[in-house]
Amino acid sequence: MKNPVKLVVLLLLLGQNFAFAQTSRITGKVTGPDNEGLPGVNVQVEGTTTGTATDAAGNFVLNAPGTASLIFSNIGYTSQTVPVNGRTVVNVQLAEDLKTLSEVVVVGYGTQRKTDVTGALTAISTKEFAQQPITRLDQVLQGRAAGVQVTQANGAPGGDARIRVRGANSVLGDNNPLYVIDGYVGADFNFINPNDIATIQVLKDAASTSIYGSRGANGVVIITTKRGAKGIKVMYEGQASVSNVIKRYDVLPAGEFAEIVNARATATGSTPPFTAAQITDYRQNGGTDWQDLVYRKGSGQQHQVTVSGGSDKSTFLISGNYVGQKGIVENSDFKRYILRTNLTTQLNDKLSLRLNLSGTKTQNHNTNGGGALIQVLAWAPTTPAYGSDGQPTFTDPTGSVYRNPLDFLYDQSINADRATFNVIGGLNYKLPIKGLSFDVQYAVNYLNAQNLSFTGQRLSNNNPNASRYSADLVTLQNTNNLTYNLTVGNHSITAVGVLETQQFTNRNFTATATGLRFPQLGFDNIGGNSAASVASGYQKWTLLSLLGRVNYAYKDRYLVTAAVRRDGSSKFGPDNKYSVFPSVALGWRLSEEPFIKDLNVFSNLKLRGSWGMTGSQAINPYATLSPYNTVFVAYNNTAAVAGVNQGNQGNQNLKWETTRQTDVGVEMEFMNGRIHIEADYFNKNTTDLLLNAALPSYAGGGTQTRNIGEVENKGFEFTLGGTPVRSTDFQWETNLNLSTLKNKVISLGGLARLGTGTGVGAGMSTTNEFMLMPGEPLGSYWGLNYLGTFKPGEADLAARFGRVRGDPHYEDLNGDNSITTDDFKIIGRSFPKLTGGWNNTFTYKGLTLNVFFNAVFGVDKLNYTRAAALSGSGDARQFILSEIRDYYRPGNEASDIPAFTRTYQPFTQSSRFIEDGSFVRLKNVSLSYNLPTAFINNKGTIRVFFSATNLLTFTRYKGPDPESSNVGSNLDTAIGIDYGSYPNAKNYTLGLNLGF
Repeated sequence: MKNPVKLVVLLLLLGQNFAFAQTSRITGKVTGPDNEGLPGVNVQVEGTTTGTATDAAGNFVLNAPGTASLIFSNIGYTSQTVPVNGRTVVNVQLAEDLKTLSEVVVVGYGTQRKTDVTGALTAISTKEFAQQPITRLDQVLQGRAAGVQVTQANGAPGGDARIRVRGANSVLGDNNPLYVIDGYVGADFNFINPNDIATIQVLKDAASTSIYGSRGANGVVIITTKRGAKGIKVMYEGQASVSNVIKRYDVLPAGEFAEIVNARATATGSTPPFTAAQITDYRQNGGTDWQDLVYRKGSGQQHQVTVSGGSDKSTFLISGNYVGQKGIVENSDFKRYILRTNLTTQLNDKLSLRLNLSGTKTQNHNTNGGGALIQVLAWAPTTPAYGSDGQPTFTDPTGSVYRNPLDFLYDQSINADRATFNVIGGLNYKLPIKGLSFDVQYAVNYLNAQNLSFTGQRLSNNNPNASRYSADLVTLQNTNNLTYNLTVGNHSITAVGVLETQQFTNRNFTATATGLRFPQLGFDNIGGNSAASVASGYQKWTLLSLLGRVNYAYKDRYLVTAAVRRDGSSKFGPDNKYSVFPSVALGWRLSEEPFIKDLNVFSNLKLRGSWGMTGSQAINPYATLSPYNTVFVAYNNTAAVAGVNQGNQGNQNLKWETTRQTDVGVEMEFMNGRIHIEADYFNKNTTDLLLNAALPSYAGGGTQTRNIGEVENKGFEFTLGGTPVRSTDFQWETNLNLSTLKNKVISLGGLARLGTGTGVGAGMSTTNEFMLMPGEPLGSYWGLNYLGTFKPGEADLAARFGRVRGDPHYEDLNGDNSITTDDFKIIGRSFPKLTGGWNNTFTYKGLTLNVFFNAVFGVDKLNYTRAAALSGSGDARQFILSEIRDYYRPGNEASDIPAFTRTYQPFTQSSRFIEDGSFVRLKNVSLSYNLPTAFINNKGTIRVFFSATNLLTFTRYKGPDPESSNVGSNLDTAIGIDYGSYPNAKNYTLGLNLGF
């Protein structure tokens, strides 16, 4: 080259470009508007899959070429693309994305800015439960939303949970909220994987729920699932757990039990069954600990793999989840498998497509509690568990008259298998008119349900039997949504119009057989039998809905929402097939008024009020018709002949239950949103309540469903939350919510009362355990008022009833000196008066501590388990609980535990066994640590955590668990009975999260 200077310059430039092409270690820190570090920010090398995330202090480390650009992104903040330009330290400050922050609320058939919401809505952030070993949606909802009561009624793995939003409205109908998952209406919360959830909104007032019309009366839970994002991300979460029963009953040791049995026998004139030598032996060598044989150390595991990614136009997410749990009761377990695929694509600037596929399989085995947990307190500790033949002892000569608890564990099998497949597909098209878009979605949900039961020779008295129920349930849904957004000056309008159809079919088949010839095959071969019966069924209903909603805002200050929905259901007759459900809500953002802004106190202050109507199809298909039942009748000693007779009379005049609700609320935020307060008062009244009214014999007898009742729910809700402390290394986030509820029956259509029951207390109850009465709440206990024992100065009073001192004393309401069902009254109430939750997350650098409490106050429980073990009658012939030590006897006449007398007559359906079921529970405490990214060469993230669930429970309830009961989630007129219910467990979990 002629010019050596040009040659030198060219070499320098080539060297510089070569240096820039080399990969170098880049460090930096990402901060927010307050200059404090932001954890969890995605840092990605543009155009590659290389990336990392910031640690708890906002620091990051990764390898990238000096010529690359880094993309910084995080939810709620504006993304930035920053060129490296050869630097080794890149610090970035992200600005809040106000648009994103104000548009995260999902409402029915659309979205709204949180500031524009005029109804009562609670959004639950995934951050609130990210530090906890959650496996089901009910665990997410419990204690985290004001006005939402979640009761883990069955503590077994995969057990039933009762979820209620602002009380219960219906007697015959289902009071569970409506679940909407990715637009599919009527989903089952048991089949959603919490790890797949992106957002959760709970709609509570009529202004929010009326958009769902005939199914919105019980509240609506809207869930959207996660989507993929640009780039490739792989996540794994694994956890293992062990569990124990929270508390056991305190029972007498064998030697003391034998002494008590002898003392009772002597007092009643019987021969004591135990000798002094036997008692000495029991004291020295002990007896059988039946609770130890029935309860065990449970265990569980969960594994989740998620792969997501995509390009600028198309994204995907694939997740797989497995949960396997062994319960704290022997031979009980649960398994769940979930696979989900979410796909989205933007074909052009106007048309986008989406497709969600999910499949779930669940298997419950012996998770119902019951027999074993009842007999464990009935069989005597002096009776050996096994006989000389190695088999469980067949009879108990002293305690129970029923079967060995071990037989209930191993001589029966009760399985509930569910398999579901859900497909949701849709497209969204932006029409040529600005602001106008059309969305169409189709959903198909298929559920196969299998209930299988088997009872072996020992439990069935040598008549082994089995049954199998199979059902195919298919739901088809089509939703057509037209949305128009218009902003003109200070005016903004969003209008939504929807046409929706839904169809449900249920085909089922049941086979039952007794006298199985090959019982070892259980319910898998019931063909060989001595007697069998079969049945089949079919149901179908359809729903046609038209709805519209208009949201109007002036200056983002004055807000109006009006909605109306018209539903038509095939369940009702021609004259009542259609019903209309309107609502209106008003909001005033005072924080946008100059006179409020000048105070410089509120970052947000909003008053809102709403009124609306919702409904309930609280009847089964064909309930308006008079059915015919199949019967078998023998004439003149001939074989039975099949025939039909008329069942309960139908009612063509049946119509929707209608709930009218009024809500008044206030929202406040301080310190630029760091502290927020929300309070609501609600009053909802359900009329045209569907009840079964008895018909006189001359009208055909039986019952007829009629619209004759009225129920009221009202209360207050309060939420306080925010980030009270936030510094460079430490942060405290907290959320406290409290809710009051007053449930009351207003009318029963002229009836003074209507008895209801559960059937779980067979042999314990002399009549209905619950009573519906005007002025009282649903779920009111019906029984005798226990006054204690007849004391020494009440011998004459006791004699009037044929009793003696020390016998049980019950209130004689009618004064006839006889205790009968005429003396029954309301003795307790199973609806709580106050519920609450308090969630706290403390973060210090890479450490995160989560502490979560939930509480229930003002609730009564009928403890039939304790009653059976402390009554000395029925199946349990003796007293086994340690409480019996304080029984009434000379020198202990103040005791209210009855004496051993010949005139002793207990009533278990009494206030003696109504207990305070209030509790405060440390629901979860978790400690996690985010390892430095350098631990895996800056290629991803690692989090390890340890969690304890149900660690502490503060309660006066005497059973193992104040939360569990025998009644499922579909009944609210009869809840709260504990008779061998499966208790919740104390769990310890160790887990690992990996992200690449």
